[in-house]
Amino acid sequence: MPHPAMPEILSPEEVVSAFRDAMDDHYRAHRTGINESTLTASDYLNHFHELVKLLDAVSVQLEEFAHEFLAWSPMTYEEHVSELNDDDLADSSSRQAPTPVRARFDEAVVHLHGEAIAVVEDVVAKLGGSKQGLNQACEKAAACLRILGDEANAIARGETPPSRSEHLAAGNVIYAQFGRR
Repeated sequence: MPHPAMPEILSPEEVVSAFRDAMDDHYRAHRTGINESTLTASDYLNHFHELVKLLDAVSVQLEEFAHEFLAWSPMTYEEHVSELNDDDLADSSSRQAPTPVRARFDEAVVHLHGEAIAVVEDVVAKLGGSKQGLNQACEKAAACLRILGDEANAIARGETPPSRSEHLAAGNVIYAQFGRR
């Protein structure tokens, strides 16, 4: 047993192991929004939640929120990750995500992007029309994006997203109207 005043001499393997443990601890401590099992950042989906909030706001106060709504545009996962404080960490974690999870997440995001662009176009087309038509378009668009966002978020959290039939069984008419364009 080493003397308390003398540091213990470690083998190279012990140093490597200690370093790996320290890096794992660092990774866990600094991982913002990155799921431990899927290695994807679900906070990326906040970009789409922002659009849903804008849709809700536009239907109530068009003049106040139209500019922000019209300025919204899709952002890729990589663009989002580059805005994080520890983008190297988030970017490297997404590249190490299990292939099936990342493929499902990417597919859900591509669908969400496509739907977001389509609903924005639908709402923009209603801007010059009746207030009731605008409100209905915003309501349907927001509901659709909430569903698709929930699906992508479930994948990012390592959960199984609800199926289309589960949405329809729950009476989600919006999903039937917009779902899977």
